[in-house]
Amino acid sequence: MQIKHHLSEQLTTMPKDYELVNEAVESRNKKTVTIDRYQKDGVYTYNGERVIEVIENGVLVSFKDYSHVPDGKLLSNERAMDLAEEVFHKTNRSYARGLSFIRIENQRRSFIDENGVEQTFPVQWIKFAHRNGSYNWVTLGGGGAVVEMEIDSRWDYFRGRRKTEMWDNDDWVLAREGKGPQLPSPSALA
Repeated sequence: MQIKHHLSEQLTTMPKDYELVNEAVESRNKKTVTIDRYQKDGVYTYNGERVIEVIENGVLVSFKDYSHVPDGKLLSNERAMDLAEEVFHKTNRSYARGLSFIRIENQRRSFIDENGVEQTFPVQWIKFAHRNGSYNWVTLGGGGAVVEMEIDSRWDYFRGRRKTEMWDNDDWVLAREGKGPQLPSPSALA
């Protein structure tokens, strides 16, 4: 499959050798979404290098770019917060007006490269609340590279874990398909 016009082009440059390997229609927060997955040479590999978009009514609601390890140092917290706000405004200006900053956490992300080696790298996870009650975030790698973006993620307070489906998380998808274990909290139940 060829790369179609992808909504994340304002956040990342799609690698030239990436192709659309899967397009699925699923439910997220009881709404229909399309999940587009791009990988090198059109080969679908779980937890491999990838770019995933989750789109609802033409709006990018979730994005993951694990196509490479970002170069450079992490940004200052102030610059990271500013860049996260810019990302939300680029992708959905009207929605971004309802966001309020919560916190920044230093975390790590990983993927399996084309040689089967796990690549782990540091990120800044910048979390926001929205006036609709959801949680939202931008995750930045070295040099301010946008690694993840998600809006309208809901929380299951009774179970103490995420409620919104995690279509951009390969381990969650594997659990959902009965091919892997259920992820621990705070991940959503598959």
